[in-house]
Amino acid sequence: MINQNTLDFLKKLKKNNDRNWFNDQKDDYKDALANFTDLVAILLHNISGFDEKLIGVQPKDCLFRIYRDVRFSKDKSPYKTWFSASMKGGGKNEMFPGYYIHLEPGNTYLGGGIWHPSKEALQNIRDFFVDHSEELEKIVLGTKFKKHFGEMSGEQLKIAPKGYPKDHPQIRWLRYKDFLAGASKNKIDITSENIIENFTADYKAMFPFIQLLRNGLTHYNR
Repeated sequence: MINQNTLDFLKKLKKNNDRNWFNDQKDDYKDALANFTDLVAILLHNISGFDEKLIGVQPKDCLFRIYRDVRFSKDKSPYKTWFSASMKGGGKNEMFPGYYIHLEPGNTYLGGGIWHPSKEALQNIRDFFVDHSEELEKIVLGTKFKKHFGEMSGEQLKIAPKGYPKDHPQIRWLRYKDFLAGASKNKIDITSENIIENFTADYKAMFPFIQLLRNGLTHYNR
């Protein structure tokens, strides 16, 4: 599904990350981007088959730009050396749980959840986890979740968050600041058509987790 030429372009970009080279390879970039966009379109179609929130979402609303924001970075390389997309209702800029794909030679992975939620959203999710701990643990400690993603990931506090005792029964989950699931795809052939079935199976296994986070965001009116 992903052309070898797309992977080759990204490898070359990593070795030649400057504007002159990129401008000379603009046609190759456009071909590679179109190839990745086609993949995102297929994944959106498949995900919308079990997650109605993604019905009607277009690839252009999900794709991240390849141009880096270097204003506050010591690394002044102008381009990312990967393609990525955040697939969720409302597109990549909406602060809602969704699905993610990252295509980079040697570092390809997919994921999902919610990253860096606002203070209010984080509090809502934590409160929801306290009230629905059995539902949470049934999902993230379940056989299917572990098979596809291992454990829930994301940045965590070293201590209990404000308002919760350090010995709270759900302290394991309350320390999280992000709520993510992810799977590396470095051991599979990205150029095979089998990646569609493989990726779709992962996203489908992730759906109950995504739905749980959505419920957490909307359950409390603050």
